[in-house]
Amino acid sequence: MKNLFTLTMSLALTCSFAQKMFIVKSDEKFGIINESGIEIVPPKYTSIEEFDKLHPNWAKVELNNLYGFVDKSGKIVVEPKYQTVENYGSYNEGWALVVKDGKYGFMNEAGKEVVPPIYDKIGTFGEFSKEWALVESQGLKGFIDKDGNIVVPVKYVEVSKFDDVRKNWALVKDRKEKLGFIDKTGKEVIPVMYDNIEAFTKKKTTELANID
Repeated sequence: MKNLFTLTMSLALTCSFAQKMFIVKSDEKFGIINESGIEIVPPKYTSIEEFDKLHPNWAKVELNNLYGFVDKSGKIVVEPKYQTVENYGSYNEGWALVVKDGKYGFMNEAGKEVVPPIYDKIGTFGEFSKEWALVESQGLKGFIDKDGNIVVPVKYVEVSKFDDVRKNWALVKDRKEKLGFIDKTGKEVIPVMYDNIEAFTKKKTTELANID
């Protein structure tokens, strides 16, 4: 670390251990120094947010329109590689939604990717099943759980809500327009091989199971 002598702007930050830090600007780039004038983070970032705003002891930094995090020792804990980093806990406790190369995923509070950013869309947990979120890639859909595991392979073009046709089952359709059912364990309880599926009602009439 070194002393930084040429400053054009500074903003005081107070750390949890009561030491003040300052966001500094040099040649249109931002860094951080401590109250002794020691450079903690070199002035190389397009922007630096306050510590603890999104994550305890971390500050979000921007470099070349990509975002990451540094900690209060100046260590890069998450490389600036994401187009977007959303607030922790918005989707799942301890997770932040991230976007990389236009694809969606999640990282945890340690900065580790628990769901790789490979999906075109990620739904909210609980929309279909309490512990699952719908994910989509290249027009195909499946489910992940709150541990980041794929519980239903991403291979269906359509997935209905559970219980719409039969309790604890969801109607699914594959690329060949064939229909079947999965249950809440992710198992195909009715093979995806039928052109249509009709469900008997209490009045002994039938209605077409349709997910279009």
